[in-house]
Amino acid sequence: MTSEPVTYLKNILSYQNLDGLITADGYDMIEKEKIVTNHNQAKVLARLVKEVGTANYNGGYANGRAEQAFEDGKKMAEFMKGASQGE
Repeated sequence: MTSEPVTYLKNILSYQNLDGLITADGYDMIEKEKIVTNHNQAKVLARLVKEVGTANYNGGYANGRAEQAFEDGKKMAEFMKGASQGE
């Protein structure tokens, strides 16, 4: 049975649409090792999970934008090369 503080953590993350950031195994580990034993700890861990999730998302988004900019630059270079050769 899951302790009330861990259930509270799940509810906080679910309310913020972040419930997929901790797996069932992760919650089991939190429960087994008694990482979260009160509501304040649950709030702090939820905040940290949100910050890490946001940082990972933003990092991935930035990488995707950089890759897209590189591809766009290559296409523009090919276009300009063709235009300068009268194509």
